[in-house]
Amino acid sequence: MTKKENLVAYCGLYCGDCAGYTKDLAKAAKQLKTQIDKYKFNLTVEAMFSEQLKHYDEFKKNLDFMTQLACPIICTQREDARCEIWHCCRDKNYAGCYECKDFETCEKIPNALGEHFFDACIVNLKQIKEMGVRDWIDKGKRYWFSCDVE
Repeated sequence: MTKKENLVAYCGLYCGDCAGYTKDLAKAAKQLKTQIDKYKFNLTVEAMFSEQLKHYDEFKKNLDFMTQLACPIICTQREDARCEIWHCCRDKNYAGCYECKDFETCEKIPNALGEHFFDACIVNLKQIKEMGVRDWIDKGKRYWFSCDVE
């Protein structure tokens, strides 16, 4: 299995398209935090923007949280996964839900991922089943959120 193939999650999402895997959001949050600290922006907020940024402390807490949005390991390789899909595929020795005849009606997908990812997972899984993992990665259209599904 290639590195790219290892990035296909059991549910049909592609880790390579995820901000947690790429760490892009965490890096951007760290950069913003560095700039805010460098310019002591909290003092500017107090002096000039107290009304506009009255929730600045909450923003800083959220920014601190966002600096941690980085997956240490892809989901298929986690040994402590809490995901129902992870356990189901492992128990059945599946490379992904696309190997299961019931994936289109399975309740584990929306339960584990929520409605925003459900449509994307199903579309991706159908494509993987039809095209194969390698072709899907190289030639298929990968979806992340349901709003991306045409």
